[in-house]
Amino acid sequence: MKLPAVNISNFSLKNKIIVIIVGFLIFISLIIFLIVIPTVNDILEIGKEIENQRIDLEAKYIKGQNLRQLTENLEKINSQLSKLEQIFISNNRELEFITTLEGVASKNSISQKINLGNQEDIANYDYKKTAIQLIAQSNFTNIINYLLDLESLEYYLNIKNIELTLASSKQGADVAPGAIINMFISAETFWK
Repeated sequence: MKLPAVNISNFSLKNKIIVIIVGFLIFISLIIFLIVIPTVNDILEIGKEIENQRIDLEAKYIKGQNLRQLTENLEKINSQLSKLEQIFISNNRELEFITTLEGVASKNSISQKINLGNQEDIANYDYKKTAIQLIAQSNFTNIINYLLDLESLEYYLNIKNIELTLASSKQGADVAPGAIINMFISAETFWK
């Protein structure tokens, strides 16, 4: 079956204008549905992808900033790590520690006795704790200076208890009664 041919020249001017407008509208509609709408959908999809990439880049930038900050903090910590390592007494340097304590006592004219306890393991740490007792005797000023020097040692000496008592003066000594002080220190040291 053959469709009849439409001859536009037989139409009136009004009908020609209507046919041209309807044909133009159909042509525009085809362009909109076949070209414009798919293109707009592609543009919207690309816009979503760009937004997702922007969010991803922001997250990576923030991670990079955090990583940079962590790196700077790590460098600061590493520079302080050697100081932290110094507070531990090395297991093979006990004599150095004892000599240091004796030097502090000698500097402050202190009569000193040192008692080191046994090393105890500390759970979840790679260092050990050792109890230490320091028994010292001298005048009040020397005792205070001795304590200040102990505090300024590079070793970590965790003092648990200090007892101060007046010593009775010995017969025939030049020292006035009550001028000599006995000091007992119970402390902990940390060994690596």
